[in-house]
Amino acid sequence: MSHSSKLDSPERSEQASDASSIVQGLSDTAQTIGGSLQAMQQALVGNMQQAAQMTLSMNKMMEELVKRSVQVSVFAQRSEASRGVGTHLRLAIHNRSPIPLLQTRVKLWFCARQQDQDSSVQLCVRDVVKDTTGGLVFGQTDGELSAGLVDEGVPFAQTEQTTEVGNGATVEAEVAVEVDALVQMNGRIAVEFLSPGTGQLLTVSHRFGIHLLQLLDCSFVCKKSALSAPHTELQAITGDSHISIDIAQARAAFAVPPADGIETDCMFVMRSKGNTLALRVIRILEDTNGVLCEFVASDSESDLTAMRLQLSEELGKSNNA
Repeated sequence: MSHSSKLDSPERSEQASDASSIVQGLSDTAQTIGGSLQAMQQALVGNMQQAAQMTLSMNKMMEELVKRSVQVSVFAQRSEASRGVGTHLRLAIHNRSPIPLLQTRVKLWFCARQQDQDSSVQLCVRDVVKDTTGGLVFGQTDGELSAGLVDEGVPFAQTEQTTEVGNGATVEAEVAVEVDALVQMNGRIAVEFLSPGTGQLLTVSHRFGIHLLQLLDCSFVCKKSALSAPHTELQAITGDSHISIDIAQARAAFAVPPADGIETDCMFVMRSKGNTLALRVIRILEDTNGVLCEFVASDSESDLTAMRLQLSEELGKSNNA
């Protein structure tokens, strides 16, 4: 019996060694699989983060593309006002992108251009024609026109339901702006719409100005009719200096016919609520493509210093005679 036991010992040792090898192999395999799973998980998380970053970047690029494709234009033209003076603003929003603008809303702000505006100026903004077919429809806003930043001026928001501007489409509106005093204004228009990617609110804004010449009834009187009524009653303003104006700007502002030449004694006439102010040409400035003018008015004693400076800014550079 003792001899038989000694013969079995190497076999048992071999079996124990095989079992140990199997366990070690399984452990190594488990570690390898665990490492592979961990690497796959890390790669998956990295890919998801990269995909999220790419999606965010694509959304931002798309939003920037859409914003750059939105064209906002404002055109001002003098109009009759029920009180004071006024102008009509034609607003146009053109969507050049292939993506429609959802829930579009338009806002306007106005302020006096002169920072030293002392007197109170009342402003009224209203629809000219109320479009009930889905265009930009506003209500009516009244307020006091203050000087300062245009973003802090009188706000005027689209009050009706939001509008959708289709891809390649243009939405227009016309509003009347009336003030009870002749004053230059600054304005800002903001177009708000939802981002097609994130749903966040996007804004495209445009700044513009309203000049005195867009509030006055401007006309041109050529030399041959310069002495006819009622212009015979216009007198030179006492103590006022002469100014030089650019011919091209004057032709555009006063709608001078192309066939009419600008000569001495021609007049650029501006009317507002029964008052008449004009610039009478006294000399042609050949070297500068300009003309030297003097202010004439129905009331020669009027203090029009501030208006003269503003008109000089709009038409050209003022010079002392």
